Amino acid sequence: MKEYKVKILDTVFDDIDSLADFIVSVSLPEHAVKYVRELGAEIMTLRYLADVIPQSRYRTVLHYHPHAKQLRTRNKKFNIIFHIEGDTVIVDKIIASKMIVN
Repeated sequence: MKEYKVKILDTVFDDIDSLADFIVSVSLPEHAVKYVRELGAEIMTLRYLADVIPQSRYRTVLHYHPHAKQLRTRNKKFNIIFHIEGDTVIVDKIIASKMIVN
């Protein structure tokens, strides 16, 4: 099994910051910190899962890269959109699952 490096684009950090801000607005800062940590851990699973995830068939996902793949988060509310370049997984975007349409 190949292990990849994971590169997270700056725009993805903006997505994560927006998620954290939303969580703080409806809950506690501690909940936002916990969720962001869990999301980071899920992103890092791409180090070894990237190969086994098939290319997406959704236009919404393929908009970010022609060979984009998606990893649905454990709570199924978000999708981590990424692609592979050589030995690196590049995380392109995090979007709400309900935003993915064919």
